[in-house]
Amino acid sequence: MNIRELRYIVAVEQAGSINRAATNLYVSQSSISRAIQEVEAQIGISLFQRTTKGVIPTHDGKEFIERLKQILFEIDELEGRYFSPSNNNQETLLVATQRCSPVIQSFIDYYMKRCIGKENLNLAIKEDTTDNIIHMVSSKIYSIGVLHYTSDQEHSFLQKCKSVDLETHLLEASRVAVQVSTGHPFTRYKTVSLDKLSPYPHVTFSDEDITNINYCSDVSQYNPNILKKRIVIQDRGTLKEIISKTDSYYIGCDFTRFSTGTNPNVYIPLEGVSFTLNTIWVKNRGRALSEAEQAFINELEDKYSTHS
Repeated sequence: MNIRELRYIVAVEQAGSINRAATNLYVSQSSISRAIQEVEAQIGISLFQRTTKGVIPTHDGKEFIERLKQILFEIDELEGRYFSPSNNNQETLLVATQRCSPVIQSFIDYYMKRCIGKENLNLAIKEDTTDNIIHMVSSKIYSIGVLHYTSDQEHSFLQKCKSVDLETHLLEASRVAVQVSTGHPFTRYKTVSLDKLSPYPHVTFSDEDITNINYCSDVSQYNPNILKKRIVIQDRGTLKEIISKTDSYYIGCDFTRFSTGTNPNVYIPLEGVSFTLNTIWVKNRGRALSEAEQAFINELEDKYSTHS
């Protein structure tokens, strides 16, 4: 086996599909399939099992891939530090986040202040689900993670982070709000109840994992007895377009103070909600932030404190 084959395996695990991994890596699907077969033959275990949605690691495969990620991370650090002298001044920032406009704004501000004119940049910002972000940061694939959770689940959520040795830092506790277009009938209300929402389509992400408020988002789990109308999407750009141009709504954090000309949608508090939506950033416990990472965190914390 070689490093390239091992990177293919990690890419498949992250994408959940050989086809998606091939697209992400700009290689053929057959190249990745062949690499998996060759590694499996050498180590004597099956790494993946096929599902209707793609592939998932087997029990043995999951353990192998977890160790593999740590090894590849160490290799990348060694290559960056000792085998690439021209990259000694490289600006590196790797952020995994749930969909969150303030994080994107902070990333842009960080770039504009620090990165213009730099010769070597290694910047990555990945939007993903809670479990994947916790996994990627704890496995040292990404350095910083930004996550949401509902306050009524705080103890179990923080324990989950602690169990994989992640430090947690609270950015904000936001009220739960309904996001609608500026022309929506809801804009005449100061608050909105669940009863008033029922005639309108509820927009949810296909991988939404704050289930207390965004129910029935999985395509295969739709229940019309719970939610009469829904629109399932996959990215923030689609959300903004659909909300701004239809009578649909989305439930999430109140980003009223972050709204700009590029996202003029209206946020209205949801009635009868006893919990808040908490936003935190995480890193590996005891790991010191680099200068670039600290600069990004400063932007992020300033963004929330300035707009509080």
